[in-house]
Amino acid sequence: MEKETRRISLPGVTGAVLCMAFIPIILINLVLIASSYINPGELPGVLGIKPAVVMSGSMEPVIETGDMIFIRSTDPGTLKEGDVICYLLSGKAITHRIVGVTTGEDGQPRYITRGDANNAEDRMPVTSEQVQGIWNGGRIPGLGHKIMAIQTPMGMVLTILCPLLLYIIIDIWLRRRADRQQMMQAVMEKARLEAEIKAMKQQLESGSGTPGDEGKTSRS
Repeated sequence: MEKETRRISLPGVTGAVLCMAFIPIILINLVLIASSYINPGELPGVLGIKPAVVMSGSMEPVIETGDMIFIRSTDPGTLKEGDVICYLLSGKAITHRIVGVTTGEDGQPRYITRGDANNAEDRMPVTSEQVQGIWNGGRIPGLGHKIMAIQTPMGMVLTILCPLLLYIIIDIWLRRRADRQQMMQAVMEKARLEAEIKAMKQQLESGSGTPGDEGKTSRS
């Protein structure tokens, strides 16, 4: 019994790799977008992890400008002096270190914060409602700059449209080349079969004589 085999094509492999790379990114982006609409007063995140781009050098050298950091959701009641937290102030995310904890008139904790590179504490204490999470050291240096560049019109063209267009062109070229190869193979196979049939006919014609000749013998 013959075993059926399937040839794996380069376009198929390339498409599968691109799908594996882009589908998780697309899904994460959709979750982040949905989260920002559902909870507009919070940083969007996935599974309690909230990515944020650092836009200033107030936490240098621990966190550099342009870094992508990851904030983890936490119970504000567990925060203490020395923790680095991310909080919202007038719609902007700020990541600073807690340098003191006090109690407000409502009996709730207030967090005194300051950037490591700053000489003065932040003007207003941070409330529990403002806290978005705690930073435990997770960061990707320089990734924030790249993300901000991608969000520009030119960045979107260079990082999304151009690679997609290049993939489409390569895919079309590879498919046409494969089609040409299949046509050539079909032509060669047809020529081979015709040659075999012709050879068989020639053998049959050369092997056949006048009927009854094979039963005759010569007399002296």
